[in-house]
Amino acid sequence: MMIVKLTSCSKSRVKVWLDEEKPAFVLYEKEIKQYGLKEGQDLSDLLYAEILENVLIKRARNRALYLLADYGRTEWQLRKKLQEGFYPEEAINAAVDYVKEKHYLDDTYYAENFAENRTKRKSRKMVEQELIRRGIDRETITAAFENLEGDEKDTIRSLILKKYPDPEAVEPKDAQKLMRSLLSKGFRMDDCRAVMDETGISLYCIRE
Repeated sequence: MMIVKLTSCSKSRVKVWLDEEKPAFVLYEKEIKQYGLKEGQDLSDLLYAEILENVLIKRARNRALYLLADYGRTEWQLRKKLQEGFYPEEAINAAVDYVKEKHYLDDTYYAENFAENRTKRKSRKMVEQELIRRGIDRETITAAFENLEGDEKDTIRSLILKKYPDPEAVEPKDAQKLMRSLLSKGFRMDDCRAVMDETGISLYCIRE
């Protein structure tokens, strides 16, 4: 492997480029000097393995722990953040394996917890889309919804009663706003109409 170039990326950090398209990894200036890295140098497999083991993997693990301590993330989200930090794939894989072994990263638990909390205020369809955007696979998403109690009408009813403890007193103009709010959360219009009718909210002025 040839070191194509070395470029500064902060006051004390340097990007090490092994090709022109993307930096391979980032080291501190003192580490560049420690390993004697220079532009045009042939980076041997042995030296790269030493840098990987002694510096990059340890740093990637610490970064992963820091990111997960901030708030829960999926494996896809964690990998993306580590990639943005220019950690090489070997270091990312090692860091992900480490936090999985320590049970700090678990997509199944994340999906179950996310689904349980978000379906209290959004439709299942919208929550599924949010999980997909976070890199959760369909099988894990399906399993996450299996043990949820109640259905979407229960959620709609809960949201209505939270906002309007006395639904029968809701004015027509407020009923329209309520319908728009529920639809924006991904709930089906038929379900919204049915629950609003059950709770005594006038629907006569709400258009199709």
